[in-house]
Amino acid sequence: MNEEIVSALLGMAELKLLKFDVHRLHAMNYRNRTFQEYYMMTYVRKGTAKLRVQDRIYPIRPGTVIFIPIGLEHDQYMDTDEETEFLWWHFTYKIHGVIDVLPFFHIPYIYPLKNYKKFEAVFDEFMLSTTRGGYIPNVILQKAKSLELLYVLLDNAFGNEGAIGAGQPPSSFLSVLLKIVSQPEATFSLQELAADLHMSPTYVSNHFKELFGKPPILLHREIKIAKAKSLLEMQEMNIMEISGYLGFNDVQTFARQFKKYTGISPGQYKGLFKRPPV
Repeated sequence: MNEEIVSALLGMAELKLLKFDVHRLHAMNYRNRTFQEYYMMTYVRKGTAKLRVQDRIYPIRPGTVIFIPIGLEHDQYMDTDEETEFLWWHFTYKIHGVIDVLPFFHIPYIYPLKNYKKFEAVFDEFMLSTTRGGYIPNVILQKAKSLELLYVLLDNAFGNEGAIGAGQPPSSFLSVLLKIVSQPEATFSLQELAADLHMSPTYVSNHFKELFGKPPILLHREIKIAKAKSLLEMQEMNIMEISGYLGFNDVQTFARQFKKYTGISPGQYKGLFKRPPV
């Protein structure tokens, strides 16, 4: 049951590569570093380094992947002057830009990359694709290669014992999450969600927040606003149509909620993406 729900959630998530590069270093000394907005993954093609998480120090050798979750304080450093080559990238993997799906899995901080030759070839192809400009097929190629990179990395990570299932929420609450994220246009009440689970509304709200960071109704509202932003950017529906589609009682309520979360009105936001006349 959990696997089917998580697969559906993963299918809705969007991978965004924010920054990436190849560094060849003779010295490195990052101390007490924390990433607040994105994950970092690093592959060591050659050379050595070390990673400290809490009181444990991990040796990093060629063929090793380093996975740094959001909010993890760590040190990453070199204690020799030999050249070490790092292939690294910052990324997010979220549904509607709101729900992070990677916490559903227990991914080790470091692990060996068994099919490293395939990964290196895909990474080199990806880096080459980024030098070719905005030609449409090339943009598609970049997205395809970025997803292939993630597949290779996670396929190896999940091969480690305990990677799948260890950190997953109960299937009942995953079902509620799937219901919320797959229906931004719907109107839900806490009482209805709790009735589906045969639990009290207070317990559902509190436990859902413990699992996913926010109460279900607040999360659904944020997803509505994220969907509204996407529709406004597309320029295919007017503000009244978007308001009605997303289940707001009236345009004024929609505009008020939108401004609360974005700081600007729907009209102002839509204007940011207005296409120049042909």
